[in-house]
Amino acid sequence: MNPLMTTAGFDTLTGRLIRRMRRLRSETCVTILTYHSVDHTETIFNSNVRHDPAEFERQMDYLAENYSPLSLREWIERAHRNDPPHRGVVVTLDDGYADSLRQALPIAFRRRIPVTIFPVTAVIGNRDLLWQHKLAWLVAHHHEARVLDALISAGYPPVPENQNVEAYVRAQFRADTPEILESLLKKLGQSGASIAAAERLYLEPEEIAQADRDLVEFGNHTHTHPFLSALSVDEQREEIILARDALSALTGYAPIALAYPFGLKRHYNAASSQIARETGHRVAMDMRRRINRPDGDPFELSRKPATTGPHDHFERILEDWPDNAEPPPMEGRA
Repeated sequence: MNPLMTTAGFDTLTGRLIRRMRRLRSETCVTILTYHSVDHTETIFNSNVRHDPAEFERQMDYLAENYSPLSLREWIERAHRNDPPHRGVVVTLDDGYADSLRQALPIAFRRRIPVTIFPVTAVIGNRDLLWQHKLAWLVAHHHEARVLDALISAGYPPVPENQNVEAYVRAQFRADTPEILESLLKKLGQSGASIAAAERLYLEPEEIAQADRDLVEFGNHTHTHPFLSALSVDEQREEIILARDALSALTGYAPIALAYPFGLKRHYNAASSQIARETGHRVAMDMRRRINRPDGDPFELSRKPATTGPHDHFERILEDWPDNAEPPPMEGRA
């Protein structure tokens, strides 16, 4: 890494010069951005992944003015024929929140920005909750001790000192974690299905089936959103195939892309990539915050989570500005 980048301010003369030089070097690369919920209201289910529609609109304006937005499918096809766009950017939305079509898509469409949505197929139609939403419900209703007791009784390791429940569950995720959380909900007189039916968090089947293919397409984000690396090869294959087939039945086409849930290196493995190839996907994507070169491995594409807060944070992630560079005034370290 150029040492100037870690000392130069993002908007200083030196910082702007470095950014201009980096743009020239990477002008044929593509940035793939990831959003989740785009909604006016914060809830326990979207508190860490929500963009207010006004903020999403500002970010879409910036992309339209400074980048070349295109669909994931178009970029794949252009990369295949060695015709990369100039400063390309792709917008994706994960998990299949209902607001992805009802709030985000109209905003993007007004700027002619196509989107790719990666729904978790087990919760389409609000038949169930994502396991992390079950956990969020339990924590919000002060059942942290019950969660820990249930997991430790099932053989999970002791909780590290000062680690909160949600961080612990994510760190110790196993194939049986969703089942344990569902069992605990039922002991409390609830279930993933009953909470989902009341909250209506996710897309309905008919919304996916009727979505305009010129505006939006759907990709594979697995059936239940597990850590793929915690599953056996056969369990991974089942997750990916179930989701592929469910989406194919709704849309009339097979998804061309697999987005690994959570998407850090520890969350998937070589088997995940191999299964993606074997099941007809053309690309697979992590969430490791890298830009994508047109000659890169299509099964090692990377996405960046779109930031919230000050707009220059959004510009920084687009410009691939390093995390350890000089922060803006008053910026804290999370």
